[in-house]
Amino acid sequence: MTCCHVQLGFGVHYHNDMGLALENTLQSVIAGATLVSGTFCAIGERAGNIATEQVLNGLRVRFGIEVKGINYDAIAAVTDYIEQLGIRPAAPYSQTAQRHESGIHVNSLFNDPQSYAALPYNTIEVLFGKWSGISNFQYLFEKQLQNPQPRKQYEKMRSVIKSLAVEQERYFTAKEVLELWKNGVFK
Repeated sequence: MTCCHVQLGFGVHYHNDMGLALENTLQSVIAGATLVSGTFCAIGERAGNIATEQVLNGLRVRFGIEVKGINYDAIAAVTDYIEQLGIRPAAPYSQTAQRHESGIHVNSLFNDPQSYAALPYNTIEVLFGKWSGISNFQYLFEKQLQNPQPRKQYEKMRSVIKSLAVEQERYFTAKEVLELWKNGVFK
């Protein structure tokens, strides 16, 4: 009998809501993670994803690990360019870091209100845009307004908002979504 040996990789994807994304990522790599999901300059929803340049240099400086195929000399040029554009995530612990547009994050909040509410004095704000899911609308109508809608209505709302968000290159607040709803845009 012939047997195959399958090797699976383990990946990590951390956000910096508590200011621990770098340390969690470095420790995960040392413990065996082979894939890191991150972005340059920590660009991402809320407090951002792990900054790829921090991981690369953290591995290099703290553990003497250099990732093959990386041009370390080019990192500063990339991060300087992004900084010149003024693109940056919200600071950890800030109220701005409590804004959620991604459907998977809002679904987590819908099922466990404490999943992203690490700080009791911050207020969760659900946004609506191209990354939103049905759970964004469920959260608004069921958790905040106590006015459940049929699933088909949530699907219609998601479809309309995604189109508008892409067309207008922005996201919508709950107040704006309710105004659209009152004006019959989701019918």
